[in-house]
Amino acid sequence: MNKPVDIKIAQFTKPDNLEQTIDSSSVWEIFQKNNNEVLKHFIKFQQTWVNQAYTVFKDFDTYLVLIYLINKVFLNLSDRFHYMSFESFYNQEKLSIDKINLIEISKDLNIPKETIRRKVNFLQDQGIIYRDGKSIFLNVSKIAIQKPVTSIGLIAACLAKFSNILSSQKWFGDKISQETIVKFIQDHFTVSWEYFFRFQISYLVRHRTFFGDLESWNVWGSIALVQMRELIEKTEKQIIDPPSNFKDFYLHLLKHKAKRGINASSISDISAIPRATVIRKLKVMEKKKLINRNKNLEYSIGSQPVHLKGLEENYLIHQKLWSNFTTTMYNLMKHSKLKVN
Repeated sequence: MNKPVDIKIAQFTKPDNLEQTIDSSSVWEIFQKNNNEVLKHFIKFQQTWVNQAYTVFKDFDTYLVLIYLINKVFLNLSDRFHYMSFESFYNQEKLSIDKINLIEISKDLNIPKETIRRKVNFLQDQGIIYRDGKSIFLNVSKIAIQKPVTSIGLIAACLAKFSNILSSQKWFGDKISQETIVKFIQDHFTVSWEYFFRFQISYLVRHRTFFGDLESWNVWGSIALVQMRELIEKTEKQIIDPPSNFKDFYLHLLKHKAKRGINASSISDISAIPRATVIRKLKVMEKKKLINRNKNLEYSIGSQPVHLKGLEENYLIHQKLWSNFTTTMYNLMKHSKLKVN
């Protein structure tokens, strides 16, 4: 059976290169074998990106609606075979959004319609989106608040590290430098960031659905990262045997008892979420046994069987989606008509 082909990748790919495109299942297999190294770089990038996202509005749902609408613009451009560089995109005065369907957004993001309405009204009040007659526009100058200068560098660092791992495979070819990746994303920004936002929107929606809100998830994630980093450090120092794949890593994490947890003040400092909000979220999650608290008021992640399946499923889905995203980026850089100028 032929492997499925991404329509856009096929569109970008030269006919003689189509059969040479990198298979996402092959990337996934190598990532599984190098799960420690992959997760170390992924969680560093993802935590930074998520915390920066929160600081834009001090509200995850508003930011999620914003990137959803921006991605609609990217998709509209792509459907017209129009792709912009980073500089060209942010030099635009405005870009058309075909329509804003509250029911569709609510369904896609799994957020109640009335909440979506409030967030869209807020974005209108801020002048980020506006109506001109029957048309709706994205005010590009106003979205400079989320201009991803830092994110491009961070994601390029991740992709460069992963390409170094994959370069041991003949089917991948030469590794790609961080500088080359940065330049590629800058030159082909809207198509690169369309795929990136696809990943992030799915990632955030799944976590929001499980935890009820993204602030709770980010608080829980700050706790989990303490244990993840300590687990990775111990495997790198060969104190414990390394996990054999992503699922094995997750099981190791649940069994791993960190020397110390993390307190509410530290979570607030890391996430930028107000301490009072952090404490409220901690109390709810502790009651649900998603987290544990020690006598020093430090928190660690819980390991109650009732919660394991949902968390494990999301974790594995997200790692697979991240693998798919990285495969897409490598195919765009190595096997498409899109080149670094």
